[in-house]
Amino acid sequence: SSDTTPNNQQPRSIDDFLDSAYRHGQSQIHYHSGPALTFFYILQRWQYHIVFLALGLANSGDSAEMGCTSYILSSSNFQHDILQDGNQDGGEVDFAKRGAAIASAHFGGMLVSGLLSGVLADVWGRRSTLLLGLTCNTIVGTLSAMARNATELCLLRFTCGLGLGMVISGVVTLSAEISPPSRRGRFMTLVASCYTLGFLYISLWAVIVFKGSGSGNWRLFMFVNVMPTIIAALLVTLFVPESPRFYLCRGRLREAVEISNLLAVRMGFTDKDNLLTEEELTQYLIRAKGIGQASSRGRETIQINEIMQNEEKSEYVWREIWTSLTSIGQVFTNGMYKVTIPLQFAYMSLTLVTGVSTWWTKIFQNLHLQTDAFTLSFYHTLAQIPGMMLASGLIDLAGRKRLVIIGFGGGSIALMFLSSTAKSIHSTGKDIADGMYSIVVLGLACFYSIFLSIGWLSIECLSTESFPTRVRSTGRGVCVASGRIAGFSVQFMYGYYINQNEISTMLAMASALAVFGVIVACQTTDTTNVDLQDHWDNGKGADETFDYDANGVDEIPPKSNSFADKKHKI
Repeated sequence: SSDTTPNNQQPRSIDDFLDSAYRHGQSQIHYHSGPALTFFYILQRWQYHIVFLALGLANSGDSAEMGCTSYILSSSNFQHDILQDGNQDGGEVDFAKRGAAIASAHFGGMLVSGLLSGVLADVWGRRSTLLLGLTCNTIVGTLSAMARNATELCLLRFTCGLGLGMVISGVVTLSAEISPPSRRGRFMTLVASCYTLGFLYISLWAVIVFKGSGSGNWRLFMFVNVMPTIIAALLVTLFVPESPRFYLCRGRLREAVEISNLLAVRMGFTDKDNLLTEEELTQYLIRAKGIGQASSRGRETIQINEIMQNEEKSEYVWREIWTSLTSIGQVFTNGMYKVTIPLQFAYMSLTLVTGVSTWWTKIFQNLHLQTDAFTLSFYHTLAQIPGMMLASGLIDLAGRKRLVIIGFGGGSIALMFLSSTAKSIHSTGKDIADGMYSIVVLGLACFYSIFLSIGWLSIECLSTESFPTRVRSTGRGVCVASGRIAGFSVQFMYGYYINQNEISTMLAMASALAVFGVIVACQTTDTTNVDLQDHWDNGKGADETFDYDANGVDEIPPKSNSFADKKHKI
């Protein structure tokens, strides 16, 4: 009959199908293990894993672009070419205005794209948004190496910020939506860890190019900086498909099935008679049980499919983009402001404290430590690795909210001791600080980096889980945009302190901002071991989610604490 599916099994969701395909591919590899392992199966898995390699490289390119500013601001040649008044020898180097403007420009771009890229990815496509961001940053990164003055570089860095927001939006959603549920955490963690690799990549090149004294070619450094983005753009173009979930949400069932089957084949799925079909997916959308609002979501998807077939797609897309942008205010309605506003202030505080990172290399230089500043920056960047490992291991045990508080608190303590150490170094009046000071400053800077890594990973998880499915991307985008405003503004304050060589005051201010972060983090709502919401529950029980069986009987979906089951199986 029309209700049957391959092997008389129940209709499968995309999650179900991808999970079974991944397990099938694994079983084939285990069966052919040892000498019998054939090149065919290696090739199939390689085609799937290279998708995540491309996404990881895109993430690395993003962090490299964000991290490069710290090093060029500390380059003597860059200061002469861009920051010095009139570009004349002996002119004053302007960190307070020119340096701060360059340091904050990409935050301004990310502020704009933070609000737009989520909507663009939901309406235009995850892959298309990612490719647009990578293309933008490839062009802008190359042109930045040829900038002639601070104005040109500021404009280019602002445009780079626009691209950064689009890349982040595409990478996060794609890595989640093309992963099999049973391995989603692993694949997302691997892609996220590449963010740290980007910082390590650029800090290592800073040591090589600037040679400790900062006299190297900063234009060469900027070109090397864009290489991960160029490679990522090529790999995404060749190997990364659009998300099948995106096509499904757009009502394009045929494309959703085609991409799902493509991913399955790349995983090593060889059962050609058991591939996903459009008919099976349609049956699942209408009749599936236990996923909350399945029938209504299924009918809505079918209706969208009919609209897309009968209406110009471009007109429908632009209308939806406009509708999504004008509905941003809904994250403050029906009591949702109690979640949104504390998260906004938490993002603002964390970005204000993290703003110090833009100036670490210059801070090391101004403290006149025995070890060169670029080598210290490389070691300091390495501290992000244990920070990410600690956050990944503790986030489900300690809880998201508690780890955000720990991140703020630990960062505040580290900055307070750094401020005291900087004051002691300046009070000695020596041209070169004692060797012990290098160890102390580096150690405290590493602790700062560890705690900030914990804070960032935790708040990203907290914000993603705090909003219902219908406004999840929008809610997170509003919070991130609030942080970008703070990140843009604070660079002018930090630039002033760098210009006046008031390192101790700068670090003390950052420590105080972290204390404020502890206070606002205590006002957030913890989401540890709480199921994701499809609709906002304002505490009155009015938005309970129900499922409907084939006969129209209401059923409450079963609860589950597993990560895979918390994700909505569309």
